[in-house]
Amino acid sequence: MFCMVFPQPTLSRRQLLLAGCAACGPRTVAAAEALRVLVDNAIEMPQALILGQEVTEGLQYQVALELGRRLDRPVVFRPVPRRRLATLLAAGQGDLACNYLPDWLPGPLQWSLPFMDSGDALVTAERTAPPQRLAEVAGRPLGTIAGFRYPEVEAVLGSGFVRDDAPNLSSSLRKLAAGRIEHIIVGQTTFDYLRKRGDVAVPTHPPLPLNRTRTSCALSPQSSLALPALDAVLAAMQSDGTIRRILDRYR
Repeated sequence: MFCMVFPQPTLSRRQLLLAGCAACGPRTVAAAEALRVLVDNAIEMPQALILGQEVTEGLQYQVALELGRRLDRPVVFRPVPRRRLATLLAAGQGDLACNYLPDWLPGPLQWSLPFMDSGDALVTAERTAPPQRLAEVAGRPLGTIAGFRYPEVEAVLGSGFVRDDAPNLSSSLRKLAAGRIEHIIVGQTTFDYLRKRGDVAVPTHPPLPLNRTRTSCALSPQSSLALPALDAVLAAMQSDGTIRRILDRYR
């Protein structure tokens, strides 16, 4: 089920966009056609707040609404399981999903320009000596999120990567607090947000950064939205500070 949100129309922006994308071919954006956005139903704030089947807040929500506003298209959100995201996009059951990397969603998808800073880190409970390098936790259970891929961790640890899956980061933090595990892999943005709100109940060492990257939007090959048009809007959102202002709301 999709939940539709109508961004405020901006006809002048749409006219400029369509004029600039005249060479985009038969998939040029149609004004009345909804932009269907798939959202992983296991993610948490600040990425997205999902109440029932409705996405109501968060980074992915704000980015999608701004894309819809600039493309002059209503936005519909559909929360889906992480494992089905790539399959549904490839099948044309949604137009795009944002804040991802190709390693996370393998398949015949199109990828926008990178636009949002992201990174993972290893968090260790204060009761345990912190590792200085990722290789030191080989063979130890690491708190992970079901359906998430961790390519850099897989590359370093290989068969020594022992996953202890939880539905989301909050659940993984509860395991850490209960002493069931000593280390968890976190998305740095989400962890910082939870810690700032006082939702990290267990004392931890400073996170050990694992990677820094910039995420993109995955676009369905069957979408009516052309990749050059998506890239043009994202580039404009970067250059005018919109992406930074969205991020600043949740820091």
